[in-house]
Amino acid sequence: MEGSLTARDRLVAGLVAGIGGGIVMDLFLFAALIAGGTAPGAVAALTWGGLAALLIGSGAAANPTAPALGAGLHFAVAIGWALGYVSLARTQAQLLLRPWISGAAFGLVVYVFMQIVFITAGQYRRPSAAAFGIALVAYVVAYGVPVGLIAARMLRPTSTG
Repeated sequence: MEGSLTARDRLVAGLVAGIGGGIVMDLFLFAALIAGGTAPGAVAALTWGGLAALLIGSGAAANPTAPALGAGLHFAVAIGWALGYVSLARTQAQLLLRPWISGAAFGLVVYVFMQIVFITAGQYRRPSAAAFGIALVAYVVAYGVPVGLIAARMLRPTSTG
């Protein structure tokens, strides 16, 4: 079953899962920011502009290209993590058999490692309790679970006959 999947199948599954998870995560974060009182026009600058600081440093807030750079980085990282998930699923069948639980656990792992990235890049800011809760839900539910579900759906063996 799993052996019949080609490298192309896994690559496509990782790309689609990463993009899908990235979109769902962004929609959740945008909705949370808007519900919290952030002006809709400032949402992209806040979410993606902050990520751009990893690439261009603390001057990202004044850089008009920061949101575009941040969006590119966001989706590149989301795809990279999803490709890792799909690659690991080759040897860990439970990732595809239990996508809700596996995806949620994966999202938690991604959250922890991304915080380490922010710390080592000098971009970590201690979040408030509300911001921590929103970030945790964003990574676990809005990113990890969609990646798990999409990967399981795309890599599920098809029955013929």
